[in-house]
Amino acid sequence: MSKPGTALKRTGIALIVLGGLIYFVSGGSEGDNPLAFFGLVVMLAGLLLHFRGRGLAARARSDSVASSLRSSQHTVLYLRSFQSDTSTSLKVLGSGFTTEEEQLADVLRPIGEMIAIGRPGEKLPLPGATRMYASDAEWQNVVLNHMASARLVVLRAGPGHGLFWELRESFSELPPDKFVILILNMKSRNYRAFAEEVQENFRLELPSLTANSAWKGIVDFREPSRVTSGFIRFAADWTPEFLPIPFKVVRLGYNDLRGPMNEALQPVFESQGMAWHRVGRL
Repeated sequence: MSKPGTALKRTGIALIVLGGLIYFVSGGSEGDNPLAFFGLVVMLAGLLLHFRGRGLAARARSDSVASSLRSSQHTVLYLRSFQSDTSTSLKVLGSGFTTEEEQLADVLRPIGEMIAIGRPGEKLPLPGATRMYASDAEWQNVVLNHMASARLVVLRAGPGHGLFWELRESFSELPPDKFVILILNMKSRNYRAFAEEVQENFRLELPSLTANSAWKGIVDFREPSRVTSGFIRFAADWTPEFLPIPFKVVRLGYNDLRGPMNEALQPVFESQGMAWHRVGRL
């Protein structure tokens, strides 16, 4: 018996291949054959099906007896604004075969299984971190309980009162070597606002980050107004250190950030007393 989501993922890949063949045989962008447009539609449908299959697999993983939420295995708590989720069709299509969150969860798996609060009302959990769900009255206690037991807490910088509460609790409850801030695809003005909030409320000055150059933004599918992505880790006295995610020219839409994220996180692995190993796209 195949695993949940496998059939949809395979169908999605088949549609992507079929759509690509139709597109190129029909002349692609060089011709005016309407079949070329149809080929693009088939490819996009394949990407959406593949993503849904990964969502079904994520739900099965969360529901399984072996889920990190029901076992004693080590965990990594992932905190973020729901705005960061790959929750719209446009974001799904832009993410390719693996989302940023899936790649982050894969890279951090040697430290622990990545877990996160799920968006209320979502029909399928997004692929990546194992989702747990809580009511408005419960979610803060759920976060605090998992924060206390997690091997590592990763907070993706962003907007929102809920995220800022999680940030405050992280600074208050965690030792510095257990907390990392992720800066990913963030506009310059949003990072400045986030850093100013941290400075004002915690008297902690986060590193100044420069915006991506125009050519890098084109190759990396990011706007030039976005700052360099990376992780901020902290020394024993809470002095921050920025660990940039290395820039890679080749972008294939599959595990593009897996290797670069892994390289950036080498000091974090070492601070956890774990051996670091280089990983590739596969």
